Amino acid sequence: MIVNTKWLKQYTEIPFSPEELEEKLTFLGLEATIIKNPADKIGDVIISEIKEITPHPNADRLRICRVSTGTDEMDVVCGAPNVKVGQKVPLAKVGTTLPGGITLKPIKIRGVESRGMLCAEDELGLSDNHEGIMVLDENAPVGTELRDYLSANGVSFDIDLTSNRPDCASHIGVARDITLLTGKDLRIPEIEFTESDEPVRNYVDVEIVNTTGCPRYAARVICGVKVGPSPEWLVKFLTSVGLRSINNVVDAANFVLLETGHPLHTFDYRMIDGKKIVVRSAFDGEEVETLDGVRRELTKDVLLICDAKKPVAIAGIMGLANSEIKDDTTDILIESAYFDPATIRKGSKYLGLQTDASYRFERGADPEAVIYAINRLSDLVVRLAGGSVCQGVIDRYPRKIVQPEITVRFKRVNSILGIAFEPNWVAEKFIRLGCVITNRDDESITIIAPSWRPDLEREIDMIEEIVRIYGMHIVPNAKSMGIHPDFGAAGDYELIEKLRTRIANYGLYEVYNNSLVNKEFTEFGIQNFVPVKVKNPLSQDMAYLRTTLIPGLLQTAKRNLNRQNTDLPLFEFGFVQHYNPESETHAQEFQKFAILLSGYIEDKYWGYERRKADLFILKGIIQDIATQFGVREVSYKSEQHPHFDRLIMADINETQLAYFGQVSQNYLLKKWSIENPVFVLEGDISNLLQNTKTDKQYKELPVFPGIQRDISILVDLKVKVADVEKLVCNKGGVYLREVKFYDLYQRKNIDKRKKSLTFNLVFQAADRTLQDAEVDDIMVTIHKILEDELGARLR
Repeated sequence: MIVNTKWLKQYTEIPFSPEELEEKLTFLGLEATIIKNPADKIGDVIISEIKEITPHPNADRLRICRVSTGTDEMDVVCGAPNVKVGQKVPLAKVGTTLPGGITLKPIKIRGVESRGMLCAEDELGLSDNHEGIMVLDENAPVGTELRDYLSANGVSFDIDLTSNRPDCASHIGVARDITLLTGKDLRIPEIEFTESDEPVRNYVDVEIVNTTGCPRYAARVICGVKVGPSPEWLVKFLTSVGLRSINNVVDAANFVLLETGHPLHTFDYRMIDGKKIVVRSAFDGEEVETLDGVRRELTKDVLLICDAKKPVAIAGIMGLANSEIKDDTTDILIESAYFDPATIRKGSKYLGLQTDASYRFERGADPEAVIYAINRLSDLVVRLAGGSVCQGVIDRYPRKIVQPEITVRFKRVNSILGIAFEPNWVAEKFIRLGCVITNRDDESITIIAPSWRPDLEREIDMIEEIVRIYGMHIVPNAKSMGIHPDFGAAGDYELIEKLRTRIANYGLYEVYNNSLVNKEFTEFGIQNFVPVKVKNPLSQDMAYLRTTLIPGLLQTAKRNLNRQNTDLPLFEFGFVQHYNPESETHAQEFQKFAILLSGYIEDKYWGYERRKADLFILKGIIQDIATQFGVREVSYKSEQHPHFDRLIMADINETQLAYFGQVSQNYLLKKWSIENPVFVLEGDISNLLQNTKTDKQYKELPVFPGIQRDISILVDLKVKVADVEKLVCNKGGVYLREVKFYDLYQRKNIDKRKKSLTFNLVFQAADRTLQDAEVDDIMVTIHKILEDELGARLR
């Protein structure tokens, strides 16, 4: 964003030198850099006046200009088509060296001596314009050096705006911030024009079909304008901020954009069919030709401004060639709207087209500036191009944008910033920001944020404004610092690193994926968490905070599989976020770990056959992690979910530790174009740590031998192995040390409604050698319990 001091001074007093202003704006958070004036490189070029023009005797396209410098007159041969008597123009006399390095010498052109050169802007290094000589304001003082004259046009600054400050993409916005430092008044230009008796509703109506993309749209009509060149003051303004003049109507719209920060668009009214404006989404495959002459194919993500028959502009981005202002335009329709930032950003990203309008709309324009901006432009058009403004303005506002009410606690301000701010000072600065105070007492102040500051939503935002205005550079350094070590956090870190190392030791490779994802990624998972949407995303592919780690791993898998890397043992640690309206940030964060397996999980080796990834490997990992972290009695249950062909939940005391399963082949093929089987696991680190037992207990190795027994039982298909294990452990007595499941059998020689389960049981006493008879009695008890509780039958 480029601003110019001459124009800033139209809106407030500036008691600073350009260098001081550069520093103060930067301290305010508006990183400013003075743009070197190309006029400084101009040599001894002076302002002259053309007194007389005569034809060249030997060349039809050349003319002889008699020019005056105030103290001298001379003849200069010139071929520019725009020279006229009375013009004030730059004159480079013989001996002058131009910015391009050319030194002028006495020369005869077609037999006529020329004692200098009338310069175009590109020859002076001011721009690339070579359409004719540079014509100065009629009040330009003859005989004055050009660089001195141009330096009076102010100093320009390039301000590197952060994405949360769209209000400062304008001269008024920057001037408002300057008043925070100076205490001077902000001067908003008054609007003065007279409406005709002809109602605007006789000329146009507005229908908003997509109210999400366009919450507000206003239109005015001006009849009888005369399109032509802009006056010198307007050309100077545009030039000072890096724009070229087009015509008085378009230039006026650009001026209001740079003055207020609110983009507007002007249409040739005769090209609007049906006296109607319709705001709708484009159709997939719809084609339009934009003002830059490019034919573009659209999608439904692009918002269009249409008349009764056809599109006439891409909303918030660029107008179309079929409705642009031309030299013979007499009636114009002015658009002033508020477009949804995400909608404009999505369309701009898809089209690969960023304009001054889209830059502002996608960061958040001021919804309440719609009417002021359209009236300001109407006023300027009437002054510059004549015409009459139709009575009234069409203002459609179906989705009212409500500004948040924010309570700021003075104690909280002082606690965070470490400075005791006077409440009156805080209130005065809030008012200068444009806030409306709705309540104030000794403890706090409640304000409504200004409509031009979409970034002010919470108490912490207002506290940031306080220190920004006060000056971060003058906040005193603390003389002491209190540190309160959180040993619990340190302990958690060690446990998390232990978990990371453990998983890596399984032969898995750690990956890191972006925590910003597209909306489709947030729709994966076993729980329907509401995702957190980013307000100013770089693209729609990074518009949400992830709710699960699995889609990132699937994306990594797809990338590897496309490169013929089919054996994928991957894992990731990371944070996920869910929307929580009760949180100050409206987001709740959780730390997760996730695993993805596909293909073979072991390298090729002659000594054994490699094993392919399956659910049992993931279950083994969960069981090993639980053992290493002292977690007892992990229970497993099967669930159904459309994203999984098989899904198993692993719980601790009815709290979810993890889930794992085989991702649905239909889902993989449809969403990811992955044909290989993929197995995934996602665990909750917080739940794991909450159930971790860090106090280790040591026991002596058993001295006496144990006795093993195998038991094979027939049970119904619905009976789970975990149910059998739990029952055996509970009824196995004090000598039962271990229960291992090691065989499942379902074949033709047993009932189809049954399955055979085989377990290995280990019995051992700490003080003696157990007798077989004792173990036999325990086994009888176990057989009886299994028969009574589960209907089991010994094989």
